[in-house]
Amino acid sequence: MKTVIFTIEGKRFEIELEEGLADYIEQNLKDNDIAFDRNNTVSKLLKAYLKGMQSNFNTEKHIKILINKTEL
Repeated sequence: MKTVIFTIEGKRFEIELEEGLADYIEQNLKDNDIAFDRNNTVSKLLKAYLKGMQSNFNTEKHIKILINKTEL
């Protein structure tokens, strides 16, 4: 297990995750300009979340297309 720590609007969050997932989350947060050594805004976190949701949406859409192709 690994702890991911960041601060949003003055509130410190410590989240314990499986190591591989923690590494993935840390990289994703870094890619979305979420800092681990200073305060971040809610809007930055929201933008990171929405980008993640868009990625999930696109992945699910692609999976459905692949499933439909294999069923033909």
